[in-house]
Amino acid sequence: MTSPMHGRRAAAPAPARPRLQRRPRRTVRPTFSALAMSFVAAMMLATSVPALAVTATDGTETASVYAPVGEDTVSYEPQALEVSEEAVISTLAAESYDVEAAPPPIVVEVPSAGSSGGSVSIAEGAAIVWPVTSHDRRASGFGPRSAPCGGCSTFHDGIDFNPGDGTPVMSIADGVVVTATENGGGLGVLVEVQHNIGGELITSSYGHMQYGSLAVSVGQRVTAGQQIGLVGTTGQSTGPHLHLEMFGADGVRFDGFAWLSERVG
Repeated sequence: MTSPMHGRRAAAPAPARPRLQRRPRRTVRPTFSALAMSFVAAMMLATSVPALAVTATDGTETASVYAPVGEDTVSYEPQALEVSEEAVISTLAAESYDVEAAPPPIVVEVPSAGSSGGSVSIAEGAAIVWPVTSHDRRASGFGPRSAPCGGCSTFHDGIDFNPGDGTPVMSIADGVVVTATENGGGLGVLVEVQHNIGGELITSSYGHMQYGSLAVSVGQRVTAGQQIGLVGTTGQSTGPHLHLEMFGADGVRFDGFAWLSERVG
């Protein structure tokens, strides 16, 4: 008799389960190393670079200066200034500046070759120069003198400069030409320029210049040092020289050499 177990196929044994391998624990060393490096870098920056910090000590503010490595820390009391808003406003309101207005341009009537004259404004000029080079070479000064020729005056109204025949004659300052002629009577070839000097009308007159040397015309604006003619001996003259006269609005002549010496040097 067959056993019941013999009538059945024996069941296959169950496959063995594979063993689970445990994963190694993650280390925290990289994170810790990064934090440590950051801390070290911060300490190096704080101890190597001077810095300014404010710390509270007993309720007062103290400015602490970090000194370089190896040096002691030095502390200073911070500066403090308490100013009320009213004080600032009153101080600003009290400040004022006085501005001196420039003298207005002088308007002169300039003679014209036509039937009617014209008016020209003269702006104030700052520069003043000598009328010729070698201004120290002079013949007659301003004032009484012995007449050098028949018909010459015994009181010299100007200064005679002797820089040499043909030397350029220059305007002593900015201005407007009011006379430019080769028929100036005893002064021969003559140019007159009016100037605004410190708000005052001053006229400079240049006589005895060469024929054909006029470099300006009536109504023309000139600048200090601009050539207006050449030294000559026209008119009532005993030799080549420049006769310079200077006068104010009242027409009274004054010592042009002293006036120029004070302003030119």
